[in-house]
Amino acid sequence: MEADQTIVSASNSVLKSVRGVLAGKDRARMVLEGDRLISDALDAGLTLDTILVADDRDPLAERLEGRGQPVRRVATELLARTSGLKTSPGSLAIAARPTSADLDTLVLTPNALVLVAAGISDPGNLGALARSAEAAGVEALIVLAGSASPWSSKALRGSMGSLLRLPVRECESADELRERLTARGLRHVTAGTRGGQAFSDFDWSGATALWMASEVGAFPKVALDFESVTIPMAGAVESLNVGVAGALLMFAAERWRGAGQ
Repeated sequence: MEADQTIVSASNSVLKSVRGVLAGKDRARMVLEGDRLISDALDAGLTLDTILVADDRDPLAERLEGRGQPVRRVATELLARTSGLKTSPGSLAIAARPTSADLDTLVLTPNALVLVAAGISDPGNLGALARSAEAAGVEALIVLAGSASPWSSKALRGSMGSLLRLPVRECESADELRERLTARGLRHVTAGTRGGQAFSDFDWSGATALWMASEVGAFPKVALDFESVTIPMAGAVESLNVGVAGALLMFAAERWRGAGQ
């Protein structure tokens, strides 16, 4: 049967579909490249429409088939040309993007830390933030409109699978987000480059939404009266990469809470 044959043509419909997703033309699906992301997706319970494996990687194909997965073998060089990476890992999967559930479905503890990505347009930075968020025990990531998609290939790779494990919500309106989170007892804190309270002295107790914007971006107007926290910097440095800054702040919050302050 054709479905069992190795794909050797660039005009194959499956490869065309992959190229469309990588080009951002199919907003309903996402591409997962590499053994680690594919494994993370399966462990997270995602249904994979198709898994493409280079024809020189039979052991991987057989392991995935042993898990009941729909594997198609592809000529190695052809899969490398289809890949969105400089060096193809030899495996690639297509899956439906997770549907963003209502904010009210988030299960949060009384002392929850929630990360809000407000205008973080670089998918690599968004992925790095998600990775740090999971490591720091953040309970949810909320991505505001104007930020990179958490389901882009670059964001997924940057997160090392964290975006598949963290509760992620996408929200169109900053005003609505503030209202909904406030109603659930969360306070709001922005990460400011200057002028905020030093992060090491900040009181991180209680349920908190930490809003992060890009280095060159501005927070939405609704955030102008939020509390602000700042990372003091020496020398002439104007700002830190948002991924670095976010990691410092989230782990500072975890340490504060862990110390029982």
